[in-house]
Amino acid sequence: METLSPPLAPALVVPVPPTPETPVCASCHTPLAGPYCHACGEKRLHRHDYALKHFLEHTVDTVTHFDLRVLRDLWLQLRRPGFLAAEWLQGRRVAHAPPVQLFLITNLLFYLVASVSHFSPFESKLTSHLHSTNGYRPFANRLVLEHLRHMPNTHFQYTEFERHFNALAHSYSKSLVFLFIPLLLPPLWLLFWRQRRYFVEWIMVNTYLFAGILLLYAVVALVSLSAFVVPALMPLFNNDGLISLMMLLLTIGYTALFFNHVFPLEPTPRGWRRMPAVAWRWSKPVLYTAAFVVAMIAPYRFALFLVCYWAAS
Repeated sequence: METLSPPLAPALVVPVPPTPETPVCASCHTPLAGPYCHACGEKRLHRHDYALKHFLEHTVDTVTHFDLRVLRDLWLQLRRPGFLAAEWLQGRRVAHAPPVQLFLITNLLFYLVASVSHFSPFESKLTSHLHSTNGYRPFANRLVLEHLRHMPNTHFQYTEFERHFNALAHSYSKSLVFLFIPLLLPPLWLLFWRQRRYFVEWIMVNTYLFAGILLLYAVVALVSLSAFVVPALMPLFNNDGLISLMMLLLTIGYTALFFNHVFPLEPTPRGWRRMPAVAWRWSKPVLYTAAFVVAMIAPYRFALFLVCYWAAS
């Protein structure tokens, strides 16, 4: 008589402990067996992820979707400057919104708050383009004079053109701030060239940094609304010199905190040998802010002038 053998018990899968050769997830440190972590979904980074083509494809996809993680990341940008950029560089990205999306939402918030409060540090009227020492003043005057030359009433047409130009500058100055990301890439790379990062990584770090600065400016614009409730504060926010100094100090402070989190200071000997490294470390946010001011005075305002002139003509 044939006997039936009992069914084979399913084989137990014994997890293999990770070895130095086994890649682990950057977010939860789980051993990886494929391109994605089975525990948290974090993607294992490859050289392809640093290609410019991949970055552009990912940017287009990011712009067309909204992620609720942005709301939490906005608070992290203010509470822990540089934390999100450091997480992105370490490959821990699944828990946070993409940096390009974060910048777009920040830009939208800044646009809305600045429009309501009439606080716009990037705005420049037509007179500032035509009379200030910005390097392109002769070119700007020649364009405007050429535009008004064949008008029957030059004075009236200039007044009308100036009114239209200033209205456009008030709007476009908040929309063209993305230009600071490529403009400030060379200074950022020169300050931290020893980091040996990919080009896309420098773009993302600068995107996080400028998004944080823009969010800080949005908070200042929101605070300036209190002047309409407390009239005694109105002279404070109408003092251009005092506001400029405050924005300068806030930018330096935020940039210093950002750099300290993203690029920690390497261990150096104690005592006087440490002083040059510390001095150079704290000079970097000052130099970056100086580059920011130079970029605002020359290339950014020149681009703003061309856009507003073309739209007003």
